[in-house]
Amino acid sequence: MSSLNPLLAKIKLPGRVFQLPSKGLFYPVGMFAESVKDAEVQVKPMSALTEIKVRSADLLYSAKVIGEVCAECVPEILKPELLLSKDVDALFLFLVAATYGNTKTIKSMHNCKKSEAHDYQVDLEKIIGSPNNKILEHRAVLYRCELPNGQVVNLKPVSFQDSIEMMLLRQAISRKELNSEVITHREMEDLVVRDLMSVIESVTDGLERDALTVTDRTSISEWVRGLSRTYDDLIVEAAVRAAEWGFNFTVKLKCKDCGAEYDHEMELNPVNFLSG
Repeated sequence: MSSLNPLLAKIKLPGRVFQLPSKGLFYPVGMFAESVKDAEVQVKPMSALTEIKVRSADLLYSAKVIGEVCAECVPEILKPELLLSKDVDALFLFLVAATYGNTKTIKSMHNCKKSEAHDYQVDLEKIIGSPNNKILEHRAVLYRCELPNGQVVNLKPVSFQDSIEMMLLRQAISRKELNSEVITHREMEDLVVRDLMSVIESVTDGLERDALTVTDRTSISEWVRGLSRTYDDLIVEAAVRAAEWGFNFTVKLKCKDCGAEYDHEMELNPVNFLSG
């Protein structure tokens, strides 16, 4: 039995405790082990086999690999399929720090005339230590969008599962464009609807205390398809404002060719993030 294998004692490292940027505020009861408070979870280093899985785009895009990673490295997350996209971004940041330490080598190229791609060292602890989650104290206001017709859209953060599905939809459309295939109006409409649905929790039909709140996804989808562009834009703008919490993955680098300081946006796709 593996639990009695004496060879495992010296390779199973303890890891570190990190807090998910959501603080666990958007999850149902049972999302975490009972010992977890405020979404502070222990993150254990990745094994070589787990890292191979994480680097596999096919596995990652199925989202199943998140469950496997959590089972091995973050077992205190009991329902990884419900993780928010921002928390998954954070988890991969934590996994790199727990596995390799606080310094990560990334490749970047400035936009100066004679620039070339160079390796730069990034201090992950500066990112980990500066989460922008203070605004979540006002989430009741942040995640609420009142429309001119009196209806109220109750918003939610994007889940990792939703972000994967939207990415696959966009990739399918991009492949059609590259192959000069006709993209139907229905396909573009489905993409817009899917984007909006990913940030809508429910819709309340009025401002009265006893106003009806609709949570049925089919009903909301039909409602979204009938919205004007103005209303679409209002919902998107509110969702963007509400999503300003989490880690800032923009780092300052000093160009090794011209010496100028510039911003580099770290790649959040886990396949590329782990590779640098």
